[in-house]
Order: sequence, then C-alpha cells, then structure tokens
Amino acid sequence: MLHGMTGDAEMVRPFATSICPQGWDLLVPEARFDHSRRGKTWWRYQSEEGGNRSNLSAIELSDVDASLLDLAKIMPEGDLVIGGFSQGGVLAQELLQFPFAKRIVGLLCIGTRCIRPQELNIALQSLEKRSMLWMHGERDHRVSIEDGKVIYDLFANAGWEMTGITHEKGHMIPTEHHQSIRQWLNSLL
Repeated sequence: MLHGMTGDAEMVRPFATSICPQGWDLLVPEARFDHSRRGKTWWRYQSEEGGNRSNLSAIELSDVDASLLDLAKIMPEGDLVIGGFSQGGVLAQELLQFPFAKRIVGLLCIGTRCIRPQELNIALQSLEKRSMLWMHGERDHRVSIEDGKVIYDLFANAGWEMTGITHEKGHMIPTEHHQSIRQWLNSLL
C-alpha cells in the first residue's frame, strides 16, 4: 500500500492493516523525498499549483521514475495486489509498466489520477485483464473526480474487471468503505 503526498508509511499502515486479508503479507513502503511541510512525497512538485496541473514537468517525471525504481527493487515474489492513495495511486498504476506486472492480480486506486495515460494504455494492452477497485470522492479538491474517472475508463476500456466506489467526501479514504475494500481484496483469492 503506497501512501500519498505529505503522508508516510506509518500514517497509511493502520488503513492498510485494517483492509489486509488474513494470511496476506503487507508491504508499506515509504517515499524517498521529504515534503517541505510534513511527511514524504513520491515526487516533488516544481510549482505551487502542484496536483492541480494536468501534466508533470520533466523534473517531476524524473522523480516519479526514481521512486518507481525504488519500489521495483523491493517487490516480493508471488502474486501482488498493489494499492495507493493519491500520489501512491499514481505509482501503483505506473508499476504496471515493469516486468513483474504480470504478477499483479489486483490494483487499488484511491483518490488518484493518471499522469501518463498513453504509456499506461500501451502497458495495459500487453497484460492479462485483472481486477481494479477504484474509489474517489465527489468533493475531492486535490484530484478532481473527473481526473479520477480517466483511470476508471482507461482500465474498463482495457477489459479489466472494475469495482467503483464514489463517496460524497473529499480527498480521503472514508472508514465506512474499509469493509468493502477488504471484501474486494478477499475476492481476489
């Protein structure tokens, strides 16, 4: 489970533990970059607009690639379910471009968007159809629900089995949906 910007591994661990099915191994990595205000970040925004911009700069994409390489080095053997919130959800999708992607049986994307849709679409064409749980808040001010729906549509069009959850809240993971996420994870067994 990959945390979002200004979070860290210990902040997302309680959520990840609460949804992790019994008998599964849980890996909660921490981003490499320090955020200027608090926590960590998978890439450093180069402007104040941050997540409100459609495209990342070359420097920001370089940070993404460095973070992806860090994550690729620690991927365990066997089947994988990769999840992420916000920036972590971006990295979860981006990991589908690595050779171990054929071992990913499920993807959990919460309150996130896609940063390289064309590259992701190409990667999806070469992978077996898997399962995704997508969740987004209607009042998300960090990542608009319209930007989030791009992910849902991209994966649905690629033939993935989709589970979608929208909620009335903002940029968060509402506790009332933890059980639904856990049920989805158990369905992957």
